[in-house]
Amino acid sequence: MANEENPEDDWMQYSNAGFGKTDYSLWDDEVENPEAEAEEEFDDSPDLEGEIWDDSEQLGSHMDEIPRAPNPAGHKHMVRSGVCDHCLGRCGGKKMFDQSFAESGAQIRASIVQGDSHLASANKETLCPYCENLFDEVELLTELILESMEGYDATKIQIGARIPKDQIETEENLRKKFAAGGSEALKPALVNEISKRIRESENGYKTVSDAPEILAIVDVLTLTIELDIRAVYFYGRYVKLERGIPQTRWPCRACKGRGCERCDFTGQQYESSVQDLIGTPMCELLNAKEDSFHGMGREDIDVRCLGSGRPFVIELKEPRIRSLDAELAMAEINARAEGKIRINSLRPSNRKEVVRIKDTPAEKSYAIRFRLHPMTEKEYEILTAPMDLTKEDIQERGAKGRKRQPRQKRGDKNQDAKKPLQPEIETPLWYTLETLEGMKKSELVEIISERGLTKTGTKSVLIQRILDAGPPELPTVERASNEEIEKIIQNLSGVKLAQRTPDRVSHRRADLVRRRTVYETNDPIVEEIDGDTYVEFTLRCESGTYVKETVHGDSGRTQPSVAALIKSRCEVLWLDVADIHAD
Repeated sequence: MANEENPEDDWMQYSNAGFGKTDYSLWDDEVENPEAEAEEEFDDSPDLEGEIWDDSEQLGSHMDEIPRAPNPAGHKHMVRSGVCDHCLGRCGGKKMFDQSFAESGAQIRASIVQGDSHLASANKETLCPYCENLFDEVELLTELILESMEGYDATKIQIGARIPKDQIETEENLRKKFAAGGSEALKPALVNEISKRIRESENGYKTVSDAPEILAIVDVLTLTIELDIRAVYFYGRYVKLERGIPQTRWPCRACKGRGCERCDFTGQQYESSVQDLIGTPMCELLNAKEDSFHGMGREDIDVRCLGSGRPFVIELKEPRIRSLDAELAMAEINARAEGKIRINSLRPSNRKEVVRIKDTPAEKSYAIRFRLHPMTEKEYEILTAPMDLTKEDIQERGAKGRKRQPRQKRGDKNQDAKKPLQPEIETPLWYTLETLEGMKKSELVEIISERGLTKTGTKSVLIQRILDAGPPELPTVERASNEEIEKIIQNLSGVKLAQRTPDRVSHRRADLVRRRTVYETNDPIVEEIDGDTYVEFTLRCESGTYVKETVHGDSGRTQPSVAALIKSRCEVLWLDVADIHAD
């Protein structure tokens, strides 16, 4: 028995034999960490329902390991972070069809607190990291919106929100990390919650996402409401019965609308306009702040507009009343206009009809009357000089030597928009006072002899005699007979005109040549009254035709013209729009 080996002493043999002997000690580099010894063991099993995360430092270092909702661990983290019930329901992914976000959030919180009572007060001391407790202000914001809309006649409301960019970005980052997929963002969720309260109010409002009557914008930073009252539109036709009335308001040229003695401090170039005669009563009837007038074209200030009238749409901005009796409104406007204008066919309209009114190329019928005067050969040459249709801009722009970039072709759609070069025809000038004073008396006598005037008198008398006589009469061309005039006017039917932008509108229109068609001419009348010849006729032509220029030729800017065809200078006495063939 004494020779039997003790198994417990076998390890002594290896230590004595020096097996694996080394000078390195595994404990030489060990650093004592008393906190590690006291650290509690953490159970990282998948079942975390009953666990308590009470170490904020540990949560911060394991944020990426937290699963997203609707995982219970994700719900637990959201509750611990102080999220409100509304955001918990919005981002938790557990909302049922008949639940609100707040109800769903309360249900999720109750299930989490049931497993861990320490989280019962997690959201009572801090702001919600997702919404910063914005949803607690929904009732207040709803009341502010309803108060701001008092006095406005509206049923369709749209709600908007203005939220700071950094708050939206913060909420979006949190939602991407921890919220369930497809969770609603902060801004639409807040808007939907306020819209729901608006619909539940007793005012009968309907919330819409398109074409609202009032857009209420909530500023969550200042808790204020900004109202965007959408305009109302009415379509109608106006008949202008007096000349001298512009279609729209013209600011005074002297003061630019500020008011001065020249405009009697009204700020307007003319006392009234079609826009004033229609817009002012409409603003009063609807309690609107201002109006804008949209007409299907416009007539000159000295032109009447007769027939069924010119279509228009009037836009009334920020109205408190959105509907009216059209018959009563027309009666009120016509009575206050005192025979200057008359409107008809008034009805509610919309913004789309403004575009239609502006874009409709309606044919028009006109009646025009003019007086004939003798035409000189030079005037006839100007009216009939070839019109140079080139693409070159007639205005010299840019410094000398600088190469101009080619310009894009402009003008009306499907129309020839080439620019012309105005013909240059020299006309002789009569003597001026300075020129005559520089001449010798013998030269003055020669001029007087050519004119058949009296040759006697001093030099100053001769000069005054020449100036009083004026330039010699230039040779004139033979005018067409009255029968020929009637035939020429009738033959204008179907003629296509080339019209360069008239001088009278060149300051506001592009200098182009436009092609316009005269569809028909009717009822030419040639009269002789007190030695003068008067012509009157009606014509129907394409939209955009310059009718006055069609008659007098505008120094060759319109070809052919009545003046060039009958070889007589035409003085337009009046022009009326007989009818507008639209709608």
